[in-house]
Amino acid sequence: MKLTVFQFEGTAEELDASQTLRELTQPNHGMTTVVQRPGPTSSASPSSTSRVPGVAEEGQEAVRALLRRSPAPELFVRFMAEATQWENVGVHGIKLKGARLGDPLDYSRYLRLRKQGSQLGGFAYVYAQYSTINLRLSYGQEQLDELGIARARILTTGHREYRISVDLTDELSLSEALRLAELAYNAT
Repeated sequence: MKLTVFQFEGTAEELDASQTLRELTQPNHGMTTVVQRPGPTSSASPSSTSRVPGVAEEGQEAVRALLRRSPAPELFVRFMAEATQWENVGVHGIKLKGARLGDPLDYSRYLRLRKQGSQLGGFAYVYAQYSTINLRLSYGQEQLDELGIARARILTTGHREYRISVDLTDELSLSEALRLAELAYNAT
């Protein structure tokens, strides 16, 4: 009998979001036991050593580098902290075109927030460098007005289901982005 043991440190959210860990723990790899140990707490400040909520270890440095160029890094981190607390939310990097099996995910452009188990894909695409949130909502201006949303804009290009975008600039934009993200989450 051959036994290989791996030890991973991180929060439950980080472990759930790790593509590498997910691949290692697929059923065809045998029985796996995960032991969670208390780790360092993360802060809402996006310093070069702070953890970005929900982002897998392999993407932390890339996302922190993007946040150093962001106009509102603290608002982006607060958005991520809130959205990753919702049930079954995973944060994923992007599989690049032409990537081979086993290639790491790309975290250098945007992240996908997805309700695990949903067949509809992500409910939000988030851009750390710009502190922008694109949501899986195909609302028109009338629907946004009915909701009292003033900071969102309707995109006219890109995927037809991801038409609402919010730039995080202040507390109101953060609040509206979270309200709309929850609507998109509930719809997926």
